[in-house]
Amino acid sequence: MKKWMLAVMAIALSGAMASAQSRWTITPEAGLTVNKENEGKTATTLGFKVGAGVLYKFHEAEGNRPSFGIKSGLYLLMQKGDFHAWRVGSVYQGYGDMGYGYSGLVPQAIGKANEDGEDAPRPGARQGGMTRYNLQLPVMAHWGFRLADDIHLNLAVGPYVAVAVGGHATAYETLDGYFDRATDFNPFKGKLLNNGILLEDAPRFDWGGTASAGIEVRRVSFQIGYDLAWGKYHKDQNDLRIRNHQVSFTFGYRF
Repeated sequence: MKKWMLAVMAIALSGAMASAQSRWTITPEAGLTVNKENEGKTATTLGFKVGAGVLYKFHEAEGNRPSFGIKSGLYLLMQKGDFHAWRVGSVYQGYGDMGYGYSGLVPQAIGKANEDGEDAPRPGARQGGMTRYNLQLPVMAHWGFRLADDIHLNLAVGPYVAVAVGGHATAYETLDGYFDRATDFNPFKGKLLNNGILLEDAPRFDWGGTASAGIEVRRVSFQIGYDLAWGKYHKDQNDLRIRNHQVSFTFGYRF
């Protein structure tokens, strides 16, 4: 009797585990991204996206009723844009296309006039481009629509959080009124330029909204994604604004 009960329990448990496993799918993905800063003059730039999506389905698609689940995962993204934040001494100068700073670290260049009676050149800094590598974690509601036996349309939408794990930036400095020196540095560690201007480190944290639509044929999928970033340009930013728009095109294989 006990052996029979144990056998029934084992069969029931194995069935429950198989059912639970069938609800989980993992899809490695890779592809290209197109990124556009919302402020500044950086042109639309290309990057990449690679990672794996994890989907848990609460129920499968039945007739006209779509499947529903939660999709998450972990992705590495490369984004290119402008380096927006810097400091001069301890006074924040702002962000934008062009910034000139007057540093208390070089007082001999301040307030003096040359032989023509013009102000002497003052130390300045202008931001250049920045590339950041983000680890992104989305959490999205997911719907799957059956178009044919082996063809599905997938839609997903939700928030994401991300953190920069690396990157590089370029800035231009001057001591004589002309931007004649380029400096490369890690934007998440900041940089003290030779002319005394301190470039503040950029925030690593990013967050926003994400959505995707795709077609899955058997196990192969093609996804188009859209990210709207709300992360800060600099640590002293107090208002909420869109930082960049990003569109991704990825291929995947479901396991």
